Amino acid sequence: MNRCNICPNHCSFDGNSICQQTPIYDSEDAIYTTAVAIDPIEKKPLYHFLPGTFTLSIGTLGCNLKCLNCQNHTIAQPEQSILVPTTTYTPEDIVNQAIENNLESISWTYNEPTIHPKWIISTAKVAKEYDIKTIVVSNGYTSEETLADLVKYVDAVNIDIKSMSNDFYRDICSGLVDPVLNSVKYYVKHDVHVELTNLLIPGYNDTTEDMRNIINFVGNTSKDIPLHFTRFYPNFKLMDVEATPERTISKACDLAQYLGIKYVYPGNVSPSYKDNTYCKHCRHVLVERNGYDIKSYVTSQCACPNCSHKADIIIK
Repeated sequence: MNRCNICPNHCSFDGNSICQQTPIYDSEDAIYTTAVAIDPIEKKPLYHFLPGTFTLSIGTLGCNLKCLNCQNHTIAQPEQSILVPTTTYTPEDIVNQAIENNLESISWTYNEPTIHPKWIISTAKVAKEYDIKTIVVSNGYTSEETLADLVKYVDAVNIDIKSMSNDFYRDICSGLVDPVLNSVKYYVKHDVHVELTNLLIPGYNDTTEDMRNIINFVGNTSKDIPLHFTRFYPNFKLMDVEATPERTISKACDLAQYLGIKYVYPGNVSPSYKDNTYCKHCRHVLVERNGYDIKSYVTSQCACPNCSHKADIIIK
């Protein structure tokens, strides 16, 4: 039996794929979008890639995980995908929108973009002609075959590591953690800019041990990877779970910094100094953030304006 090799689910081509998108896997020209918007790049979240810029965000349809807390479940897990309104774009249409709005990047986001790798690649090929960067916001549940194709065209990724526990992935996401961790390592190895997000859900993945496990993974992979600990709000099938206390997010950030992670940020919480990026040599502010009001002080040589130490930030 022929099976799809795009993700670790390896579904059969019988119309019953987990992501519900098997019939259009092979299309490179018809890109079925569910959402097109202009977002601050920090919303992805990416804090060390083109800070202070805006990105053209593209949402498609479907997901290869079934997370109980999915905030975009209407497009990621639609009960009947044929009923979801879509608009068809060509790669040239998408790139032209970025050009018309003076945007430096295109972000594939909202649902799980890597289930449509040909769409990402065909658009990225056109975008490269205009020096427009390609960003993927992903759950990381991607096969190595797909990763090998994508890394040639993707400039930056944010991967959501939901937990370091296979039990969590099985019970909450209907998946496994190892392919996600492999994706992180693969992107890092191939010099794609990587940032990681961990949504802390009370009673599910918010213990000190949970925090230490993901911090240790990041530290063993690269302590330069920006790590975002994000606050959970009740959603979808976890409406009965309370929102994450802000003190839990603060604790996770403090622990990560104590254990040697260079760049740690809180997400979905009240703005604070912890949102800023500081020079690791002299502690001077490199990027100041107040919500989505961003002020970058990184020099044109990508260095600290105070001590000239190289900044771990990618600028245009």
